[in-house]
Amino acid sequence: MKRNNRHTTIVLRAARAYALALLMCVSLGAGAQKLAVKNNLLYDMVQTPNIGFEAAVAKRWTVGINVGYNPWWHHANSNNIFPFGKGYARAKDDRIQWRHLLVAPEARYWLCSPFAGHFVGGRAFYSHFNMGNVKFPFGLYPSLKGIRRQGDAIALGAFYGYSWPLSTRWSLEAEAGIDVGYAWFKNYNCAHCGAYINKQSKPFVAPKIGINAVYNLK
Repeated sequence: MKRNNRHTTIVLRAARAYALALLMCVSLGAGAQKLAVKNNLLYDMVQTPNIGFEAAVAKRWTVGINVGYNPWWHHANSNNIFPFGKGYARAKDDRIQWRHLLVAPEARYWLCSPFAGHFVGGRAFYSHFNMGNVKFPFGLYPSLKGIRRQGDAIALGAFYGYSWPLSTRWSLEAEAGIDVGYAWFKNYNCAHCGAYINKQSKPFVAPKIGINAVYNLK
């Protein structure tokens, strides 16, 4: 029952986050000359549905919000397309999961005009996560081997990117940056239902990358 209640709470958080993004879209769109909706294709590749809204608020400035939610887990022996493969799983029935909710408001400065060419920006994000046995690329976060970690994180970041207009409505963006933040979480001794180990809190540094498909609403 406790686990079901926890899952329901996370789902409600996700619903509120998407509702917040939609409300912000409506609010920004009411006075903005340009408004766009976007999807991070790289985020899709790790099975995380996501959506973003962005509005022009000045000659070279835009503001926006991005939301992503991943509710899934996999067995190590399942034929899934999870790009991190079997991760650190030790047995065939071990779970691999990167379940999380992320909400990230941001602001961008465009060197030419909004939604075209070079841009630099900054963002903040909040994330609730429940992950275990995930083996991230480039040796990131090796402490996830054989454990489950559940908690929250906040961060600030900066990034650079470029947008290529493809048509009147469509464009493609590439962006990269870095986030610096703080996380607090509980550790458990396996990736599913293991016994509680301890609480931890620590600073972290994380990369930000994105390839975004953008549709201009107006």
